[in-house]
Amino acid sequence: MKVSEKILGVTLATTILAGAAFATGDRSERFKEADTNSNGVVTHDEMLSAVKVKFDQFDKDGDGYLTLSELPKEMPVPEGMEKRMEKHLERMAKRAEKAGRDFDEDQFEGRYKPTRMRFIVKLDRDNDERVSLEEFSSRAVHMFKRADENGDGEVTRTEMEDAGKHRHFGKKGGWHDRGGKHR
Repeated sequence: MKVSEKILGVTLATTILAGAAFATGDRSERFKEADTNSNGVVTHDEMLSAVKVKFDQFDKDGDGYLTLSELPKEMPVPEGMEKRMEKHLERMAKRAEKAGRDFDEDQFEGRYKPTRMRFIVKLDRDNDERVSLEEFSSRAVHMFKRADENGDGEVTRTEMEDAGKHRHFGKKGGWHDRGGKHR
């Protein structure tokens, strides 16, 4: 897989959940937002409610599907994505300098920016050119299940923090989760 494909994948994944629990950004703040009854636990229902709120922001006609025309022309850039891209471009520039090549940062301007079309293509699993709530929430559900260490349908702050610690960028350049499985 090319570096650009990896970056696109990360960009799309974080865009999908930009406003939902367990998305990029400050985990403790996301946890507080999702824990609607402030009991220190995020249930599966609370997580799905947070995802539905974000889904409903895009679903302008209320038909339960997101279409290309309902999405904003300028898709939001997830928290932290710009900083990650800047660091990535800096590393690319250093490698080019070390190899004695010119590096034109401008050639990457907007290249990995989230677009409506990429959003639909990434999430539309049944290829009907629209995204259902189920398709929209699939990544959040996956992340919730991964964080729910004891399988009780609730994620504590500790479980969420542990899940974040055990997910890292591996030496082989791919994302790994707790079990060491390459994704």
